[in-house]
Amino acid sequence: MTNAVTAGRLAGTSPSTSARARPAWLRPAALGVALLALAALAATWSGGGPRLLLGLLGVAAVAHGVTVLRAARTGAADRTTAVAGAGAAWLGAVAVAFALLSATATGWVFVVAAVLALPALAALSAVRRSVAAAGAAALVVAAVVVAVVSGVDGLLTAGRVVAVAVIALAGVAYLVSAVRTAREAAAPAPAAGCGGCACSAGGGGCGAAALR
Repeated sequence: MTNAVTAGRLAGTSPSTSARARPAWLRPAALGVALLALAALAATWSGGGPRLLLGLLGVAAVAHGVTVLRAARTGAADRTTAVAGAGAAWLGAVAVAFALLSATATGWVFVVAAVLALPALAALSAVRRSVAAAGAAALVVAAVVVAVVSGVDGLLTAGRVVAVAVIALAGVAYLVSAVRTAREAAAPAPAAGCGGCACSAGGGGCGAAALR
């Protein structure tokens, strides 16, 4: 009788648990598809694609920053997180402003972001700062060389290509995360009361051990 009740409870709870776990992959999948679409648009539409990409990234940064600041007001986020959220909101607003200004301003934002990416990572992480600093110096030198050889237009094009590549890689990473989450959600749950026990390894399970 007890086993029947336990089985009934497990049968009643497993669908709801699966229903809660299954949609977990939808968000990273949607983000991955959206980022890949934006990257493709920015790569093929040289006039408005990069501006749209920068503007939408800025809007996303503002939304994230506002969400973090609201959480900080309720005490759900600490001061460091709140400062990071305020910075994200401010940078997002600046990005939107440059995207609305012109395609040239958008290109310069991408160039500056590419040049400052490694120094920013070095400031956020205490690991291998010398390597990041050397990489940042190499990026600055590469930007100067491109500007001298190809002119300002070539430098802006290079900045756009780097931005598109980064966004595309981020989209692929989100899709990989979605696939992993979907596989974990679809994996069968271990049998209740017999997961990892010695009798299950011996063959026949707990019931067979009891009969012996």
